[in-house]
Amino acid sequence: MTDRPVILLAAHGERGGAANNARLAGIVERVGQALPEADVGSVLVNVEGVVERAVEAVEACGGRRLIVLPLLFSDGFFFEKRLKPFLAGPHRTLAPPMAMWRGFAPLLADNLALRTISHAADPRVVLLAHGSKQTGRSAVCARIVAQQMQARYGRIEVAFLEEAPFAQDVVAAVEAPWSAVGLFLGDGMHGGTDFDVLVSTAPRQPVAAFTAGELPGLPALVVAEARARLAA
Repeated sequence: MTDRPVILLAAHGERGGAANNARLAGIVERVGQALPEADVGSVLVNVEGVVERAVEAVEACGGRRLIVLPLLFSDGFFFEKRLKPFLAGPHRTLAPPMAMWRGFAPLLADNLALRTISHAADPRVVLLAHGSKQTGRSAVCARIVAQQMQARYGRIEVAFLEEAPFAQDVVAAVEAPWSAVGLFLGDGMHGGTDFDVLVSTAPRQPVAAFTAGELPGLPALVVAEARARLAA
């Protein structure tokens, strides 16, 4: 038995593209190195039952403190149905989805500014997100991120893969100069293939294009959130 806390980074999991969850594994490794006082792991929410079994395994170790940090971009289906029901009760903490963390939008804005610093005019920004026809929370949360970025940066337009305004239409119509920022963690179907195709086939090439998952400062953001939860 140990009183070391357990920190689980919850992510959707990749489909298509690289499909090896390498980015998630890299974040887990770096967070674990920065937090030697905790046991850091990951859990995929796109596989039903995995979260429940992970929580049961932690409980079987003597009721250790469990903190789950969702590396998600909305509080929609996967947050509400695959995480929340299993993380109520003593010794369990469920943080908000990463897109709602205080430092997330500034991280995107800072990286965008660094990549466009050489341009005389601020480019238009297209914030690309998954979207959903079910709960609508993906769109709501993406627009919240856009508003937070706009307060620091400038013109932000939100577009989606699976609902209007559709990313393909927005990217085709956007005027130069422009930048693309993707709310995707992994290098799978959406964060890799879909994002890359949208950018590479755009009539006017962006001056900057990146996804949240590829930012080198992302593990530090996760570490900061974990430390805040550990101190609470």
